[in-house]
This record gives sequence, structure tokens and C-alpha cells, in this order.
Amino acid sequence: MSQHRAPHGRARTTSGRSHAKSGGPRTRLIAASGVLLALGGAFALTSQSGPDDTGAAASGKPQGQQSVGDRAAEENDTRVRAARAEEDEAAEAGERLMDEEERSARAQAAKTARENRWEAERKSEAAAQEARAKADREKQRQAEEEKEKEGQAGAAAAAGNGGSGSGSGSGGSSSAGMSADEHRLISLLNARRAALGLPPVEASADLAGQAEECSARSLAKGALEHCGHEVLFAGGSGNTPEAMIEAWFNSPGHKTALTYGSSSKAGAAIVTDSAGRLVAAINIDY
Repeated sequence: MSQHRAPHGRARTTSGRSHAKSGGPRTRLIAASGVLLALGGAFALTSQSGPDDTGAAASGKPQGQQSVGDRAAEENDTRVRAARAEEDEAAEAGERLMDEEERSARAQAAKTARENRWEAERKSEAAAQEARAKADREKQRQAEEEKEKEGQAGAAAAAGNGGSGSGSGSGGSSSAGMSADEHRLISLLNARRAALGLPPVEASADLAGQAEECSARSLAKGALEHCGHEVLFAGGSGNTPEAMIEAWFNSPGHKTALTYGSSSKAGAAIVTDSAGRLVAAINIDY
């Protein structure tokens, strides 16, 4: 067996060497041609590539990965711009809100100022009206005082000239009766009382004497002075009983004194002097 294997092995070795020798130079030529072709193709590919390919090759990244990075950068820029736009819009909205609040505050302040001005004007007008009313009341009071002073002055002048009784006398004891004008005063008084639904009063000599005494005293002093429950009138001889009654009933105090429902008697007196001045009185019970 060993003899058989040995020749077979040598034969294989010989055959292999023989094959290599027969194709050696040609094989090397073919291999060299292939290397040149490969180098030429690589140069052509390099010449045809663009700037992006060169950049991708220089950075060591494939072209596809570089495009994805660019898109990511663009998306990031877009998000940044959107965020800035939102911030700008929020700032503008805040400014608009502050402007609106400021306008509202100014409007409210103006409204408050108007209301305060109107209230001040109203109070001023009310104060002016009250002042006018007070002035009118003061004028009326002064007019009444002036009228009373004039009456007192007339009575004083009559007293200075010396009084003389024209009806019941100028003083002393009461008379037995009243003059026609004095009776007229009682009649006019009863007419006024009847108009008010009040009972008439009866003429009284006693009350007439008291009225005469009080009238004479006022005429002598030159001022009206009450002696009891009487009403007094100072004037001139031209004053009629009607004028006297009218004056008393135009005065609330005198009217009240003459219109008590409980009154039943009254006496009247008219005292004059030579100068024509007079003081009249009605004395009435209550």
C-alpha cells in the first residue's frame, strides 16, 4: 500500500507545478490590467462627485446621514422661530391688556370726577336756595318789625299831643257803653267767627272798660302794651273798624286770640287824640 500512495502523491504535486508554470506570465498581465481598470474607475467616480459628496466624504459621513441632520437643524430653527413668535404675541397681548386697563381706569376716574362735580353743584344750589329762603324770611321779619315800630311811633306822638277820648273816654273807670265804631268792631268780629263756624260773643261793658284803659295806657306810653287778654291796633283816625279787623285776622297770633271756641264775651275800645292818632283794642274772654 505504501508504494502505491507515494507515486500518487508525487504525481499530484508535479501536476500542480506544471499548471502554474504554464500560466504564470499571462496571469500576471491579466492581473495588472485589472488593477489599472479599477484605478481608472475610482478616479472617474471621484471626478463626478459634487461638493456635498466631497464634504460627506471629508467628514466621514454618508450623504444620506448629512441630509437628515440638515432637516433636523431646519426643524429646530422652525421651532425656535415659532416659540419667539408666541412670545411676541403674548407680549403684544399683555400690552393690549394693560392699555385697555389704563383706558378703563381713566374712564372711571373721569366718571367719578363728573359725579363729584355734579354732587358739589347740587349741594351748592341747595345751599344757595336755603340762603335765599333765609334772606326772604329775614326781610319779612324786618318788615314786620318796621311796621310795628311805625305803629308804636304813632302812638307815642299821639301821647305827646295829649289824648282825649272820642268814644268811651281816655282813661279812668270804664264807661257804661261803647261807641258806634266800637260796637261795629264786635259785629265784624262775630261775622268772622260765624264764617269759621264759631259762636258769637256778647258785648260786655266790663271788658270794654278794660280795653279802653289798656288803649289809653298804650297811647300815653307811645308803645303798644298788653294789659290782659286783648288785641291792640295802632293807627290814625282814618282807619275804619273794617281795616282794624282785617289787620288782626291777617296776623296768625291775633286771629287765634279772637277765634277761641270757648269765648262768649268781648269789649272794644277806640282811643284817639287831637292829632288823629288812635289805639284800638278788643278784650275777649277765653
